[in-house]
Formats: sequence, C-alpha cells, structure tokens
Amino acid sequence: MANGQIVIGANQENAAFPSGLCAERSAIFAAQSQQPEQPITTLAIAASNDEGLLKDPITPCGACRQVILEMEDRYKRPIRILLFGARAVYAVNSVKDLLPLSFVDANMR
Repeated sequence: MANGQIVIGANQENAAFPSGLCAERSAIFAAQSQQPEQPITTLAIAASNDEGLLKDPITPCGACRQVILEMEDRYKRPIRILLFGARAVYAVNSVKDLLPLSFVDANMR
C-alpha cells in the first residue's frame, strides 16, 4: 500500500461454487477494509501446488481485473502488478495492460 503496509490475501475455496474468492480480491478487500484511505501501489500474484511455485506466472481472472481497475480508478493511480512463476516474473504497470477497453464508473455517465 502507499504507506508501506503489506496485506496478504489467499484463495478462499468453497464447495458451493462460485462462493469462493480469489486471493487478489481477498487482499484488496482486506486492504480497503483496514485502511480505505490508502491506495494500493503494488499487487504481487503467485500460485503453488504440491510441487511448489508454479513454473509459469498466473494472471488475475476477469473479476479480479475489474476490481483492480476500479481501485486504480478510485485513487487515480495505477497499481503495479507482479506475476510470479518459477521460470519468470512479469511486471505490469497497470491492470489496463491486462484489461483493454475497460469499463469504469465514468462509462455510465
């Protein structure tokens, strides 16, 4: 976050699909509930399985991309996204690079 605080999220799986919640939204919603005045500056995403960190970086799902977009829109600043994998780390400067032709509140006016 802008003040240096780190907030951790984790996938919340549920047998009654789609009642779970992705780690990205879990972290964003926790950050916003704890310090709503603080913008999120960076989001780091990684996934693992029984063998450890996945070889290739994973990207946020569409719902997470929309939530990240709305955080960028709310605070009028981009959120850097770091996508981790054992073979590579990708750095994306804004979710708009992952979500072209995006839809925000201003589109409804």
